Amino acid sequence: MAVREDLVVPSEGEENYVLARDARIIEVPFSPLEERMAVEKPLVMEKLQILKEILGEEKFQRHISKVHNINYDGERIMIVAESELHRTNIERECLPAIIKAFEVKSIRVVAQG
Repeated sequence: MAVREDLVVPSEGEENYVLARDARIIEVPFSPLEERMAVEKPLVMEKLQILKEILGEEKFQRHISKVHNINYDGERIMIVAESELHRTNIERECLPAIIKAFEVKSIRVVAQG
């Protein structure tokens, strides 16, 4: 059996990372959720407008605009918060409004980090 030269399997406990030859890391500045959803997910944007009306501008900016991502499908929604504290605040302050705006039965709020 021949060993592939491009396949590197680090040994246990080895902390060296192997990247593809053409790997790049780029930094993208964070933009508010509404800006990203208007381009990436227009159907979510319609529901976000309803959510903003229900929550009010201040609460929407504090809790929802900082969300990293929203995946919405039928009666389910998953929201990716920036931290555990952010996740907790969304769950405490926004769940009834999210249910109403998105017309969902299942909400999952997760923290990115």
